[in-house]
Amino acid sequence: MIAPNGASRPCSFCPALTLATLLVLAGTGADIAAAAESDWFVFEPVKDTFGPTVLDASQWVEAPTGKHGFVTAKGDRFVFQDGTPVRFLGGQIGSFGKEQIDYAVRRMRRQGINLTRLHGLESLNSRGGRTSFDYSPEGFDRLDYLIAKLGENGIYIILDVHYPLTYRFTPGDEIPGLPEGGPASHAQFFNDQIAALMHRRMADVFTHLNPHTQKRYCDDPTLAAVEVLNEDSLFWGTIAMPFRQELEQKFAAWLRAKYGAEAGLRRAWAVVAPPRGEGASALERGQDARDTQGRDALATAAVLQEGEGLAPGQRVGLLGNGLFNAKYFQANPDKAVRAQDQMRFCLELEDKYWADSVAAMRKAGVKVPISATNWQAHGFATRVHMLGQSRLDYIDRHGYWDHPQGEGNQKWRIATALFHNQPMVKAVQADQDTLIYLGRGNLVTEKAWEQVLGLPMTISEWNTCLPNQYSLEGTGLMAAYGLLQGWDGLLEFGYFSSDWREALGPGSFDMLANPPQILQFPAIAALWHRQDIREADVIAESLYDDRSVFGLDDDRKPVPIAAALIGKVGYRFVPEGRAPIVKDIRPYWDADRRIARSTTGELTWNASAGFVTIDTPRTRAVIGFLNTQAHELAGVTLRSRTNFGALYVTALDAEAPIESARRLLVTAVGPARNTDMEYETTSQKSSLGIPYSRLREVGKAPASLEAITGRLEIRSRQAARLRAWTLDVVGRRVREVPLAVQSNTVILDLSASARTVYYEITTE
Repeated sequence: MIAPNGASRPCSFCPALTLATLLVLAGTGADIAAAAESDWFVFEPVKDTFGPTVLDASQWVEAPTGKHGFVTAKGDRFVFQDGTPVRFLGGQIGSFGKEQIDYAVRRMRRQGINLTRLHGLESLNSRGGRTSFDYSPEGFDRLDYLIAKLGENGIYIILDVHYPLTYRFTPGDEIPGLPEGGPASHAQFFNDQIAALMHRRMADVFTHLNPHTQKRYCDDPTLAAVEVLNEDSLFWGTIAMPFRQELEQKFAAWLRAKYGAEAGLRRAWAVVAPPRGEGASALERGQDARDTQGRDALATAAVLQEGEGLAPGQRVGLLGNGLFNAKYFQANPDKAVRAQDQMRFCLELEDKYWADSVAAMRKAGVKVPISATNWQAHGFATRVHMLGQSRLDYIDRHGYWDHPQGEGNQKWRIATALFHNQPMVKAVQADQDTLIYLGRGNLVTEKAWEQVLGLPMTISEWNTCLPNQYSLEGTGLMAAYGLLQGWDGLLEFGYFSSDWREALGPGSFDMLANPPQILQFPAIAALWHRQDIREADVIAESLYDDRSVFGLDDDRKPVPIAAALIGKVGYRFVPEGRAPIVKDIRPYWDADRRIARSTTGELTWNASAGFVTIDTPRTRAVIGFLNTQAHELAGVTLRSRTNFGALYVTALDAEAPIESARRLLVTAVGPARNTDMEYETTSQKSSLGIPYSRLREVGKAPASLEAITGRLEIRSRQAARLRAWTLDVVGRRVREVPLAVQSNTVILDLSASARTVYYEITTE
């Protein structure tokens, strides 16, 4: 979503929330209550001097890269060549100068980040180049230096060379239909010349020799993984002329190879097929199914439109991707066989491009796991697209909560963004059994159901976006449930500033310009790298065989979508049908109150009250609406007056649990706002009929944070010896604060006057 030169690009999708979800939220009083001005304090960022502090999470980031060989995919895990397992945490990096890179990369390691990503790589091309193979020495120099510094600091990188939405071919590439050059999104799947050009460019990039490391990119173990394409699919969007004509002619040729003469096509497409998954097998039986319809297919000329046909040079049009939903085919059963042929045709084209791309990169020397893309389709065709994804080494996904809309989406500016301003923590429905694609539903549950069981899974772009007032919630929720689901990589979008910014924004996606997100990283890094939350067993699978995957029914899950908050879920593709894994979730799922408890006993998501608790021996946390009740975890109790925020208690002594640890970190993060920032609800409604919010005033620096206030009780065998200090944002002690002791429990008064998000509690 962002070019490596830092230039903003319009997002290629515009997620919104579901109507049902927002109607649930509308009656919850979800707006952030106006806190007393005294509960807010000015955010005071400071430069990191890289001295030893309790916030230094680099202990979980082994440096340099490559100590255990290259990253490989083994079953559903990433492991190094020597068998050492690895899980990745990080964010997509922006474009920095060399001095900025030196500082930013060191900071990333101290924040527990061990993976970053770049996509598109248009900056490697010379701006005045005649062809796509005229490269920029300056562009390669920036990437060379970045990769070298990442490697020194133990941070790996994912590269995908092409983003077809933004990549622009040159006139010198001599692509028919692009005499002046320009983009050709989707065309690589069916245009041989464009595919060959992109494969050559992949080889050029990965065989480039980095003078700082004396290694080609493909020979550098800092490269963790590769994606063929960023955000592209034949099952998504529309294709412009003249490439659409080329694709339709290829569709006609594909149909001619399948049915022979046009009469055979007319007979097949005249069948009125049941729009259900089990009906796909009947269609496959061919002539018997057609005969039972008792129809004279030859007389049904309507199956082909005027100008369509299978004669040489003719074309057959494709149904719009947005039509692939059960409702459409229930109303238009005469389109059923045509739609299934179209899905098979598109899957074959995608499969060929993925396979050819993998072959080109392997020939160039790429050794690490390769995924296809991170995109999806419209409607139920997503599962067909995902079948193709499952044939590569790992699965990657993208997703956002409350992605900005309107001009704010095109320019990524909070000043012009339209958004729904609702908390994801309340967005759980009791009876939802289908995914709402494109980030329109709960980000955690949506991404969980999009994984393919048996393969490694990364989410290389995600965010709960500014200017949503609840945007801090995603950091902890994605990490906690990512561990429950067994995800292998989690990269927030993105790390686009080399250090803190003085105000929120101006964009929606910069963690350094949304301090409550990045301030949670020390606690989240400990949680993630130690795997404090156990991976759950599979409790339900979305199972498809080679026939049912082409059914025309919506992708209904065998349990409510909320099951992703209870145990591991995902797609499973098998050659022949069998009964799916479906376990009884009723002991863990209170549908009336919308409360989901994980099978591990470590996570509880209370959507009615709007909070999640993490309860493990070394991490205990509450995320969401804090003042709804006293939050009583094992040995930790929080009573807070603050409306919304995240509080973590993290043990930092080797394997010691909180009860016996000699050093604890308390992270208490509330929402942020700019000086004079004002929100308002507009009269403009989204496509779902929900009023948008916007910023009446963006405000200015300095930004302020709402303090988490209240009483925190921690049971500890070290209680009598513990002392507490407030910390600045890089972990340096500011001042000692009193701890009360009652029996074996210490009591920390969380006060706005402390002006901090961090407390160090230690026996030292």
